[in-house]
Amino acid sequence: MSFFDCTPKFSVYIHRSFPLIDINSHGNLSTLHPALRLPVGFALVHTPSMQNVSKRTLLVLFSLACTLPTVIAGNWPQFLGPNRNGVAADETSVKDWKTSPPERLWRLEIGSGFSGPIVQDSRVYLYHRKNDQSVMDCMDLKTGKKVWKYQHRTQYRDDFGFDPGPRATPCLHEEAIYLMSADGILTSVNATNGQRIWEVNAREKWDTDKGFFGRAPSPLVYEDSVIYIIGGKRNAGIIALDRATGQIQWKATSDPAGYASPVLDKRASSPILWAWTRERIHGINPKDGKLRFSRPLRSSMNASVNAATPLVLPEGLFLSAGYGVGGNLLQISNGSLQSKWTGDRQMSNHYSTCVYQNGYLYGFHGRQEFGPEFRCIEASTGKVQWTEKNLGAGSVIRVNQQLFIMLESGELIMARTDSTQFKVIARKQILPFGVRAFPAYSNGHFIARSPGQLVCWKFEN
Repeated sequence: MSFFDCTPKFSVYIHRSFPLIDINSHGNLSTLHPALRLPVGFALVHTPSMQNVSKRTLLVLFSLACTLPTVIAGNWPQFLGPNRNGVAADETSVKDWKTSPPERLWRLEIGSGFSGPIVQDSRVYLYHRKNDQSVMDCMDLKTGKKVWKYQHRTQYRDDFGFDPGPRATPCLHEEAIYLMSADGILTSVNATNGQRIWEVNAREKWDTDKGFFGRAPSPLVYEDSVIYIIGGKRNAGIIALDRATGQIQWKATSDPAGYASPVLDKRASSPILWAWTRERIHGINPKDGKLRFSRPLRSSMNASVNAATPLVLPEGLFLSAGYGVGGNLLQISNGSLQSKWTGDRQMSNHYSTCVYQNGYLYGFHGRQEFGPEFRCIEASTGKVQWTEKNLGAGSVIRVNQQLFIMLESGELIMARTDSTQFKVIARKQILPFGVRAFPAYSNGHFIARSPGQLVCWKFEN
């Protein structure tokens, strides 16, 4: 069915604004999911029948539509970017480094942690640890100058001697930032001034287990809920809290937590929350926490983790882990999750999530300690297109047709999204060794961290 076959008799679409204004055939105001994208301030009006809509109503609604809040192109407000898929939305490709080299705007000394930076409008936010304090810093994007700081005490100690800082990347929505510390403290902080809104000790309230390396899944906002995978007891493996108050809204499963973050699937009429725990991949109704799908997916080894975040693709749901799990493309068929293909030789993500472009996945294959390969596979079949060795471990995000590959060594590689060959555009050492956190990209600004440094580079678009 085409757009103009829809039931509504009048619709207004504003670029990146939602919920969108819709007047149905009875003249009532409702909302409609975005179907088109138009320049800011430009509306598409469809009026096959306008008997129930007055000119004054149209004028008022058009004015209202023009004042709806917009999502600024270039925001990176959560783990893996605006759509939790590692893609910088609405960004243009970067110019050639030889003719327009990037400029380092600033560098800051920071504390420990694997939590990545996030960006909203002209501010950068970073969650890290200094001594016995988990610190949330807000900085100016252009200068790195501190705007505000929030901190709370942490007691986390890593059993294996690894970095003791936060693992989960914060999620910023509207005027609040949602945090999860490595020792299970869930916090909401005002994004404007850094004042605490609420705090919940998940470790004490739901007896959460810190696992091998601390609590790591990044929070996700859905409507008036903030969703966490905490691995709590008493059916509190996955929880939704009221964004405004921190009160519990629903709980689901008693699975221990993994390290993958939850992701929202909006392909169907009813959204699905995909949450990959240590034991299973769950498909959950994000409104009430009811399980819709569940499938076991973990290694037979006890000393193993599910760390890469699920990717919602046109071909299906892609999941990948090391320790023999490998790559898995799942599809919903006959009311259950079915495997389209699976294999440990195609794409085995240890902890770094792939990125997708036009039917192909780009990512790191193999265990970090053994020296993974960077490769491209066909998403629908798992067929390996090419493999690049000797890069070591790292993470990857996509900016338009370009891959930004941040290596653990501290080297940044920019390459093309080319399914026929690995084609490097440029490379530069920008951080010391030890980079594990995912970077952020916002309006030509590339922000990345190591355990002790945070840098911002400006690229010409």
